[in-house]
Amino acid sequence: MWTRIKHSLTLRIFLMTCGLMIAVCAATYGAIAYLTPLTYTSILQEELDQKTEALLTVLSGREPSACDELLSTFYRETGAALRLSDEYGRTLYDTISSEAYLVEDTAGRAAITTEDSETLEQDAVMQATETGNAIGTAENAIVENIINQVTVTDAYISADEARTLFFRDGTMGYLLVVGGKRAVNRASEAMKKTLPFLALLILGVSLLTSFFYARWITRPIVDISHIAASIAALNFSSRWAQHRTDEIGALGDSLNTLSDNLSDALTELKTANERLQQDMERERDMERQRSAFFSAASHELKTPVTILKGQLSGMLAQIGVYRDRDKYLARALQVTGRMESLIKEILIISRIEAGSFGLKTDTVNLSELIERQLELDEELLAQKALHIEKHMASDVTIRGNQDLLTNALDNVLMNAILYSPQGASIRILLDAHTMTIENTGVSIPEEALPQLFTPFYRVEQSRSRQSGGSGLGLYLVRLILELHNASCDMRNSEEGVVFSARFT
Repeated sequence: MWTRIKHSLTLRIFLMTCGLMIAVCAATYGAIAYLTPLTYTSILQEELDQKTEALLTVLSGREPSACDELLSTFYRETGAALRLSDEYGRTLYDTISSEAYLVEDTAGRAAITTEDSETLEQDAVMQATETGNAIGTAENAIVENIINQVTVTDAYISADEARTLFFRDGTMGYLLVVGGKRAVNRASEAMKKTLPFLALLILGVSLLTSFFYARWITRPIVDISHIAASIAALNFSSRWAQHRTDEIGALGDSLNTLSDNLSDALTELKTANERLQQDMERERDMERQRSAFFSAASHELKTPVTILKGQLSGMLAQIGVYRDRDKYLARALQVTGRMESLIKEILIISRIEAGSFGLKTDTVNLSELIERQLELDEELLAQKALHIEKHMASDVTIRGNQDLLTNALDNVLMNAILYSPQGASIRILLDAHTMTIENTGVSIPEEALPQLFTPFYRVEQSRSRQSGGSGLGLYLVRLILELHNASCDMRNSEEGVVFSARFT
């Protein structure tokens, strides 16, 4: 139970509120129970004193024998006991003796006593008369008559002392008034009797009020605690939805802001991490491609170098057919030209991949560029009797480097010419965003299509110079187009192979 109290703010506030309400109600009840008799006693005492003074005024100037009716009326109206004595100590009227009588003990103390009751000792004020008789007054003596039995308690009010008056005949009299406080006792008894019911009522109200108060106070705090726990668990779906303008509302709004900021920060961090992983993976791929590229480039260069070395060695030694130097010098020159072309392509690719290629852009007219390239390849087209079909929009321009775009277009057209059969057709379509070049009469295996733009990849695996180039042409085309924010692909059509380039 103690552990539950320690871990529950609602329960602690409930217990503290309930205890505080019970304590306040108990203190209030105790104060009322204590102060009510005192206050009521004071009020009754003042009223009794006033009525006693009025009675003395009326009694003064009357004959002693004519006072009984007034005293009886006073007794009935106030309930106060009276004793009227003359100056010689003789009792003229007495209702005190009917309820209690004074007994002087040997120590000079007086007591008010009754039959079948305990004796309550009080200090008595003894007043001597002219004849030496004494009248005892019991200050603060309390007499309560319950049914026919009189019990001495603290529920009686007495006048301060016997009052002096003068009768009509000039003699002196003494009036002793002892007022009852029965109403005060009844009020006190009523409060005592209602105490259990009040206690139950206070307990019930305290429990009920504390329950709703604790829930009302702690509900937003509990909600904020749940939201904070969700944020700690990186769950940002929990939101503070209450509309409050106090400090708790400000805290809830701050949690919402914190949740949004953390969510955005984590999203950005996740995106950056994914981007970093992609960059790292791309870097690893580029490194693998670079290694594969240089390995393939070394292999591609090794073959012509070996051929060139053999031819030169044979010519120098004048061995066999190599005695005809002019013939093999021409062949060596051809090999050197292929090596030069391959090296140029490798250099361009290396510069593009390294990002060190200074791209100088200008407005390039693709329509004119295609026309010029077709004019350069006119002899090859005629040798293979190839038919050119052009559907080009006029003056299609893009921003780019004309030399690189010329290189890319030359590679694509040269592939279409070299790999087309005799008498085939080459169809060129050009609009503002797309360029397609289709050569008919051929097809490429579907499994080879994704590899066509890989460096040194050739569909014909023998890598013979008579059946194909180095395998760098389409790879270089892809790099150049990507450098110009364009994309390309190769696919089979119903009549042949289609190369497509899309410009943005």
